[in-house]
Amino acid sequence: MNAAVPAERRRAALSLIAALGLIGLLGKESRAEVVLTGVAILPAQTFAPETPSSGAYADDGRKLASPRFAAQPIQGISAIAPVAATKTTKNAPMQWWALSDNGFGTRANSGDYRLAIYRMKIAPVRAPAKPERRARPKPGNAAPTVTVVQRIALRDPNRHFPWPLTLGSDRDRPLTGADVDPESLIVMDDGSFWVGDEHGPWLLHFGADGRLLEAPVELALGGSVLRSAAHPEVVDTGKVARIGASKGFEGLARGLRTNTLIAMLEAPIPGDLAAGVRLLEYDLELRAWTGREWLYPIDGASHAVSEIVRDPFSGADGYLVIERDALQGPAAEFKKIFRVHLSRLPEKTLAVDLLNIADPDKLAGGTDHFRFPFLTTEALWPTAPGELVVVNDNNFPAAGGRSPVVSDPTEWIFLRE
Repeated sequence: MNAAVPAERRRAALSLIAALGLIGLLGKESRAEVVLTGVAILPAQTFAPETPSSGAYADDGRKLASPRFAAQPIQGISAIAPVAATKTTKNAPMQWWALSDNGFGTRANSGDYRLAIYRMKIAPVRAPAKPERRARPKPGNAAPTVTVVQRIALRDPNRHFPWPLTLGSDRDRPLTGADVDPESLIVMDDGSFWVGDEHGPWLLHFGADGRLLEAPVELALGGSVLRSAAHPEVVDTGKVARIGASKGFEGLARGLRTNTLIAMLEAPIPGDLAAGVRLLEYDLELRAWTGREWLYPIDGASHAVSEIVRDPFSGADGYLVIERDALQGPAAEFKKIFRVHLSRLPEKTLAVDLLNIADPDKLAGGTDHFRFPFLTTEALWPTAPGELVVVNDNNFPAAGGRSPVVSDPTEWIFLRE
């Protein structure tokens, strides 16, 4: 599969960022210390070849007269991980796994969005290594490229998923955004994938070929299963939801102990006496929650957590967390990455203010300052000490991050602290 984006479309997407004047707005904040070192753009209108049509449902679930899109959009990147076997360029792996979310935002409108993990080759525009060679790139020069080289369809042919599937009559039982909302990703040494979901919330284990390998792992806390408002047993049978819709497993990271994962909710549990967002440890050998947990202090009642990843460059128990507000574009006020150590929580340290980034080489084509003001920035990976890759979830076909009327692209940015 090769979904390379035509150069003129890439240049248009990059030019849009500069033309809208959003990247130089600093507000009252001080000059940025974090530097933009690379940019790559995947235009919003990018579709997977030879895939079924999509977008046939309205937001309320009504079937439209015809699908809005002739194929499956490549959108909504909710987590990334480096492809281990690929070469590196300036400490950033050239190829990445990228997890797509549930499609168009809700169970009701995403019944024909087929879930997938993509393998992407990223060739960003970068700053010259030597200061004397820092000729600022001209607009449209050295257009960044994102090439999709593989699409792994997520499916359940062996019937491990115990609830009805939207496309359950299909022999391959492909999973759709009405069934699962993938938000976080761990790539195992054997090539399999663990995915954190928000609908259940569940942990889902997929083989390297995208087949579901076992039954979903439900969230158990204090001996009770906690279900979200989107869980099939809440929607169909009226069981009580303890977790809000789209507030499930937003982050998933390697644990401190061998063969453990840490799953992080998006927000505090309603009515929870705990003051913060829960991080819960799951044992892969026992296939059970261990009961160990931590609390992340969130800065605002309307804030949400977008991701957690292990940061091996900041100590034995170091992690990075994205915390955001519910605003976007010029109105965005809080889009930050914090560094935490589990042994020191609730202490957290600001690592990156995504609304206040220096761009001395004008890689984004505008002023020497850069903002990343998307509603949902959900993918993050540390590639070296002080080096990060960050990707937005563009919520296709939504607009608002870069323009009030033009669908947002998927932007891969490379940062140096």
